[in-house]
Amino acid sequence: MLRTRATDIRDLFRLKVVGRPAISPDGRQVAFELRRPDLAENKNFTQIMLVNAETLDCRPLTGESKHSSARPKWSPDGSKIAFLSDRDKGSCLFVLEMGGGEPRRITEPDGYVHDFGWSPDGGSIAYSRQAMNERELLDRDGKQDDAKARPQFKHITRLHHKLDGAGWWNGHYTHVWCVDLHSGRKRQLTHGEYDHSEPRFSPDGKLISFVSNRMPEPDLNFENADIYVVRPGGGPTRKVTQKNGSCAGHAWSPDGKSIAFIGNPAKTGDWWKYNERIWIVPSRGGKPREIATAIDNPCRNITLGDVSASGFEYSPPVWSADGTRLYFLVSERGACRMYSQSIADGDLRCEINGDINIYFMQRTAVDGPITLCIGTTTNPGDVYLTEQLWRQHSDAKSVGWRAVARNQAEMPKRLTHVNSAALDPLDLPAPEEIFVRNGRTTIHAWVFKPPGFSPKKRYPAILEIHGGPAAQVGCAFFHEKQLFAARGYVVVSGNPRGSLGYGLKHCNAIHADWGNKDYADISRLADWIFAQRFVDKKRVGVTGGSYGGFMTNWIVGHTNRFRAAVTQRSVVNLESMFGTSDYGYDLGHEFGGQPWEILNRYRAQSPLTYVRNIRTPLLIEHEEEDHRCPIEQAEQLFAALRVLGRTVEMVRFEGESHGLCRGGRPHNRAERLRRILDWFERYMPK
Repeated sequence: MLRTRATDIRDLFRLKVVGRPAISPDGRQVAFELRRPDLAENKNFTQIMLVNAETLDCRPLTGESKHSSARPKWSPDGSKIAFLSDRDKGSCLFVLEMGGGEPRRITEPDGYVHDFGWSPDGGSIAYSRQAMNERELLDRDGKQDDAKARPQFKHITRLHHKLDGAGWWNGHYTHVWCVDLHSGRKRQLTHGEYDHSEPRFSPDGKLISFVSNRMPEPDLNFENADIYVVRPGGGPTRKVTQKNGSCAGHAWSPDGKSIAFIGNPAKTGDWWKYNERIWIVPSRGGKPREIATAIDNPCRNITLGDVSASGFEYSPPVWSADGTRLYFLVSERGACRMYSQSIADGDLRCEINGDINIYFMQRTAVDGPITLCIGTTTNPGDVYLTEQLWRQHSDAKSVGWRAVARNQAEMPKRLTHVNSAALDPLDLPAPEEIFVRNGRTTIHAWVFKPPGFSPKKRYPAILEIHGGPAAQVGCAFFHEKQLFAARGYVVVSGNPRGSLGYGLKHCNAIHADWGNKDYADISRLADWIFAQRFVDKKRVGVTGGSYGGFMTNWIVGHTNRFRAAVTQRSVVNLESMFGTSDYGYDLGHEFGGQPWEILNRYRAQSPLTYVRNIRTPLLIEHEEEDHRCPIEQAEQLFAALRVLGRTVEMVRFEGESHGLCRGGRPHNRAERLRRILDWFERYMPK
């Protein structure tokens, strides 16, 4: 279909988000999440869809209701699908017979099931569950008046007592349970003041593995985690990994003798010194061995977008059927691709290459194909299916995404086109890559140009800075940048030092030194913008969110070259953020000491210190339930600028967390975009 019009704000709510896929054991069907915005309800809902890998017919597996269902997983024989749903309050585990009938609720609606795994015989499911507290039970039962009649307070004893997007810790730890699907009997397998995640059965069904941080002070060592095992019938747990550092996304080898996982060997506070890569540990226990040492990037998706995103979730490595290779994701140079490596000889291959963003990867049968969620700069994402690439290698060292013209079998098969109706009418130019030098550093960036761009015209421009800073932009879909381009702006966004995806040295260049080398790189991107003949140099703005908001604040405190600025959910004062952010207490490791030890460093690297220099008209956008960069950060900046008599306004979004731009309520997401555009149009008029 001919594309006829530019992107507008409403298109954000025509787009649907493809999430976690699950392929049937026979490889013929893929269940997947599909998130959709509901403007009437002003909420986002997720349902489970089913696509036939042969006919490409796609149908709903769960209804389009006012409830959400997620995390589909097939039983080993393919006769059932288990999933999580909030249809009975809380988050409960349901099982649906594929032969017909209604889903059967397995767990009680008095808690939150987070994850689960099938037993090899399909007779049991292991799951992780957090119980509701008394207040949550009253809310579940609609007894708000009873709740209001009681004292309203939070008794805080735990350091990590809140989490952005999840809210306040309810006082209950997450534990592993096992349910027998025939008898309905449930058994709690873990205990104690620790959280547990990723319950997975061993291939022989005799053990259940899980991940937990059982250090004496878990909250002070939050990056640490280990793999443990326990018998399905209960009993003592056994620690498998003898190591320091992180551990997530674990997967048993087909023979059950090894477990692969994504992690690093960092001691407390040293997480920044390492990439998270692929490790293997004997399932009987021992010291893990790292196998992906040749890769200098994270072995998981860390690519930012505002429509489809993994949420930085870990897609577990996938074992080859014979247990000799591992398949895994790698974030690099703005993309996220699939690699594999031989366990024996270290043979490393890029299996699926190109300018793509693979944000989920899953396999059910030991010898079956892999299903993927893949997006690009012009498509948020769809479900794909590999053609068992490990059988196609012969002597080749890589199988490329762009190799489709040479060998169709090497190209993952696209199964869905969920956003065709929304995307086909749009004039949606792909961004152009640029490379800007700053001394010995090369900054990789992308330029979004207005539809119908003419180099003979002069356009206003916006420099957009990503969050993190340990993340990357590039090959993921960004409605916001397409929208700005559609409104006539040239938008430039890149990966300065501090970003992941360009080697650990590139990322660690700003450790304990924000606002120096990163500012120099971003300034070079700005120089590139101002040097373009098609840019109106009197109408160049800057914006960014989270760390990108920090850098926006830093920029306007150090230069007046920009005509207008919008700082979003930003960092302003590192000293106060230490005690108010959900993970603020870890800033000591990021900046080389605690605030009371190196207060001058915290203040020197805080944008608030330079507030008197800010003359650029500044819009402050923030969310009131943001626990990552709390609202007090925005309040300090706004108050200071108002006292100084500068041009500043603040927009606070009620009931929203740090992730408003990716998953907030639809009307608030639309209003946020309107406010940003209005600010730039007001202070960079034609």
